[in-house]
Amino acid sequence: MDNMNSLSATKVSTKEVLAFSMGYMALTLGGLGNSYLSFFWTDIALIPLSAVGMIFLISRIFDGVTDIIIGFMIDKTKSKHGKARPWLLWMLVPSVVSMVALFYMPNISTTGKIIYAFIVYNAVAFFFATATAIPLQTLCSRLSSDGAERLKLNMVAQIFGSAVSVLGNYFVIIGITKFGDGAGGYFKFFGLLSIISGILILIAFAGTKEKVEASKKSDEKKLTLGEGFKLLFSNKYWIWVTLLQVSSWLFPAFMAINIYYMIWIYKDPSLMGPFMSLIFFAMFVSIMILTPLSQKIGKDKTAFLGMFLQVIGGLIPLVNLTSLPILMASAVFRGAGPAAMLGTRLAFTADVVEYGEWKNGTRTEGLIYSGTSMGQKIGMGLGGLIVTIMLGIGGYVGGAATQTPAALNSIVFTFTWLSALASALAVVCLFFLGKLQKQMPEIMRDLDARKQ
Repeated sequence: MDNMNSLSATKVSTKEVLAFSMGYMALTLGGLGNSYLSFFWTDIALIPLSAVGMIFLISRIFDGVTDIIIGFMIDKTKSKHGKARPWLLWMLVPSVVSMVALFYMPNISTTGKIIYAFIVYNAVAFFFATATAIPLQTLCSRLSSDGAERLKLNMVAQIFGSAVSVLGNYFVIIGITKFGDGAGGYFKFFGLLSIISGILILIAFAGTKEKVEASKKSDEKKLTLGEGFKLLFSNKYWIWVTLLQVSSWLFPAFMAINIYYMIWIYKDPSLMGPFMSLIFFAMFVSIMILTPLSQKIGKDKTAFLGMFLQVIGGLIPLVNLTSLPILMASAVFRGAGPAAMLGTRLAFTADVVEYGEWKNGTRTEGLIYSGTSMGQKIGMGLGGLIVTIMLGIGGYVGGAATQTPAALNSIVFTFTWLSALASALAVVCLFFLGKLQKQMPEIMRDLDARKQ
């Protein structure tokens, strides 16, 4: 592909915005099961709680390593489709097959179930959450070199993703029951979502075209994996944006406690669908509001606002643990807060890509996006592990008719205080990333000059 100047790589067509958004809808559909997987394993498949926690922890560590490897491979990829786009096509079939298998549990021994769950979970993590998601995220920085266009691209994609979350979460419990209550319902419902997700990924591949290339100076450099690692850790803002991913993804991971809360504290599991849908509806509306707001006050201030709302959402239920209006208010804040982070995180990372090229003379989009994706996986893994640890500390017994007061208290603590504390960690990272925003005009001018 020919190098292109910043003017020709500035605008993203409506077709590409929509196609890119289809990719994010696919990621959302594929991720709907995350909030139900822990419960499926502990209460449907009857896998011991300690084993579930270890599956999450070990898998996320492995996932983090593969993130970096895939990122390095993206940077080395040369094809007629570009660097990131071809991966969407290459990983399509294994992604769908592994996702369909995730909520299937064969009638075997407990040890066999643990091994099966570990293998399939890691297959989904590699093919879908890594080798598909990272190229899609990397595509954001290759469709345009203009920061405003990238922010718009990210925001629109999140709007579509949130819309899918609203509808999807509302129909999860209904769909599982419709397809046959129990293990069969989980398998059929999430299997259908997996196939739809695959179709959307194919649309994202077909409807986009990479336009942004590295500067001539950057393009001449050939990196080894070791050199790539050195560049990552010499980029101070990559460290902060990765830590931001870790902290901000603890909150979504803690959503695994929601189904336990609805069953044992509110005592009505049917509320899970409306509660989750309201979270994502609030997210959907908030992203539309925050899109113009972020362009006026900046990404960092918008994200700060989101973290504040997220803290409120975590603590509101302490007023009355079983009040429906209070729980619904909590859902609104729990959706509005993360919307700010979801709507800005790829734009933050794209800025880190530009800073890295400006500072080191080498453009490593794949590595940088894979590094931040690693942060996301670590956050999700830690969050899932923390949920199982808290349940274990309280003495929760999967499939039991009753739970002890200690188990109920652990559910409440995780649902409220831990969800709020996760947001506080993100604020520190946002403080440092705010400094990068002040440098971006100078950085982009220098990079444009190098591309001439």
